[in-house]
Amino acid sequence: MILALAVVLALVATTMINYSGYMQKRELDKLPLIGSLKPLETVKAFIKCRPWLEAQGLQFGGTFIKAIAVGLAPLSVVQPINTAGIAVLAVLAITKLGERPTLSDWLGIGTIIVGLIMLGRTLIGVPSKAFSYNPIVLWFFVIFFFAVAGLSLYNGFTKKHPNAPNLIAVASGVLIGLTAVIIKLGWNDVGSRFWENGFRNALLSPYLYLIILLPVITLVLDQIAMQRGKAIIVVPITTGMSNLIPIIIGIVAMHEPMPSSAGMFLLRLASFVFIIGGSIILSLRREEEEDKSPAEPPGGPRQRSAREISVYDQDTFADL
Repeated sequence: MILALAVVLALVATTMINYSGYMQKRELDKLPLIGSLKPLETVKAFIKCRPWLEAQGLQFGGTFIKAIAVGLAPLSVVQPINTAGIAVLAVLAITKLGERPTLSDWLGIGTIIVGLIMLGRTLIGVPSKAFSYNPIVLWFFVIFFFAVAGLSLYNGFTKKHPNAPNLIAVASGVLIGLTAVIIKLGWNDVGSRFWENGFRNALLSPYLYLIILLPVITLVLDQIAMQRGKAIIVVPITTGMSNLIPIIIGIVAMHEPMPSSAGMFLLRLASFVFIIGGSIILSLRREEEEDKSPAEPPGGPRQRSAREISVYDQDTFADL
C-alpha cells in the first residue's frame, strides 16, 4: 500500500514538475538572456515575471511531493517514474505550442507508457526492506558524480562550442539526481535525530541545507541550458542523467530490493530501459524541423528570441 502511494505521488510530482518546465520555457523568450545583463538586473526581470514565478511555485510543490515519494519508496522505483514526465512535455509541445507530432514523438511517449506498465507489474509482491547502505560505496559514487558535474560545468562555461549547453544540462541532471540521493539520506538522518534528540537536533542535519542549496543551483543551470540550447535536446539530457544517477546509487550502494524471480528481474531492468529510452527517443525529432528558421518579414530580419542566441553572442554581450 505504501509503495502504491509512493508511485501515485511520484506520478503527480513529475506531472507538476514537467508542466512547470513547459511554463518556464514559454516565458524564457520574454526574459533577458542570463549573462547578458548585470546579475541584479537579470534577477529583477525574472522576479517581475509573474508566470515564471508561478512556474517556480508549481515546481516547488512537485519537488516537495517527490521528496515524500522518495521517503516512501526505493530510488530505483521513484526515479524512472520521474522520467515519464518528458511525455507530458511532448504532449504540451504538441497541444499548446502547435508543434506537429512526429513518429519519434509518438514512439517516445508510447515507450514510456509501456515502461511504466512493466515497472508497475514488477512492484507486485516485492518485499519491503529497511533502509541501509554501504557508506564507502555510496560516498565514492556521490563524490565521483559531483566531480563529473563540476567538470561538465567548467567545459560548458569556458569552451566556445555548440555542445556547451548540453554539458551544462549534463551537470544540471547529475546535480538533480544527487539531490534525490541526498533527500533519501536526509529522511533517514533527520528521522534518527528527531527520535533520539528531538526537533532542534533534527534541524542540525547537514542534509537539510544541501536539500535547500542544490535545487537553487540546478534552477539557475536549467534556465541557462534552456536559453543557450534547444529544449528538445537539453530536457531529455537533464531528465536522463537525473534519473540514471539515483538508479545506479540506489541499486549498487543502497541495496534496494529487486524482484526475486529471474523473469521479473529482467522485466524491471527492461522497464528502466524503456522509460529512460523513451526520453531519449523524444529528443530524436527531425532536426531539419528544429533548424529551419521562419522567413524574414518584409520589413527586415525578425528579432531573435533568447533561445536562438548562441553562446558566442552571449560572450559578445558580456564584453559590452
